[in-house]
Amino acid sequence: MKKVKDTQYAVSRKTKESIICYVIVGIITVSCFLPLWISFVASISDETEIINKGFSLLPRKATLETYRFILDNKGTMLLRAYGVSFLTVLLGTVYSVTVMTLFAYATAQKKENFRFAQPLSFFAWFTMIFSGGLLPWYILCTKYYGLQNNIWALVLPYGMNVFYMFVLKSNFKAVPEELIEAGKIDGASDARIFFTIALPLSKVGLVSVILFMALQYWNDFYLSLYLITKTDLYTLQKLLYNMMANVSALLTNSTLQSAKDHIVLPTNTARMAMTIFTVLPVLVFYPFAQKYFVKGITVGAVKG
Repeated sequence: MKKVKDTQYAVSRKTKESIICYVIVGIITVSCFLPLWISFVASISDETEIINKGFSLLPRKATLETYRFILDNKGTMLLRAYGVSFLTVLLGTVYSVTVMTLFAYATAQKKENFRFAQPLSFFAWFTMIFSGGLLPWYILCTKYYGLQNNIWALVLPYGMNVFYMFVLKSNFKAVPEELIEAGKIDGASDARIFFTIALPLSKVGLVSVILFMALQYWNDFYLSLYLITKTDLYTLQKLLYNMMANVSALLTNSTLQSAKDHIVLPTNTARMAMTIFTVLPVLVFYPFAQKYFVKGITVGAVKG
């Protein structure tokens, strides 16, 4: 009888804990979704209503005039910026993941197999702690590497992310040594072991890093801000920044002071509409890749 009561108590306690967890996760989910929803609602609301009454959870005088305004005035630049952003994500993800994967596999080797594994790992860790600063980085990129006003300026500076490299290193260390030894006994070279054994067994972590790097390149703003001045190479984020800066400049222009009361520029709604344009590809892509985010970080986290 006592055993039954203990079982019922454990089940009841587990149920309460589950409810609490669901409530907490629900609150966090709502708090994360709410800004996006407010941005969407504001983008389809009337600018005057936003100025007079502020933001809301439901559209005020719902209209698509802001989207028409953006597409009519910046439609060509918007499409070009989308193309540059997608090209940057594609090239940058392939390049950075290749560099990090090769580096991680080298540092994951035993000392008897590769004597420079530990020094390389220390060198990578050292760069996480110390940095030369923004100005030396800018001079190095522009003067010595020629990374200015070209597509490679949006790709090459993010070639190595040390944190993601260590994630891949942990995944490679989790590969059973028996499989690697069996491959060597069968006469497989280091390259074949890497491509046929190490990579397939580390694919979850690899896919996770690919997704993180793709998001980093997509959301990046600083490379285009520091290294790009040509409008043909503007990314979506840089285009958003310039549009908002231009609108702010118009509002503060002394020649418009007398007409300010009669001119309503879509400052707030345009900002929210551009935010939706920027976030939309991520919203479409993320649900299909969500499962890899947790798996890629936890696999191999115990070892190495």
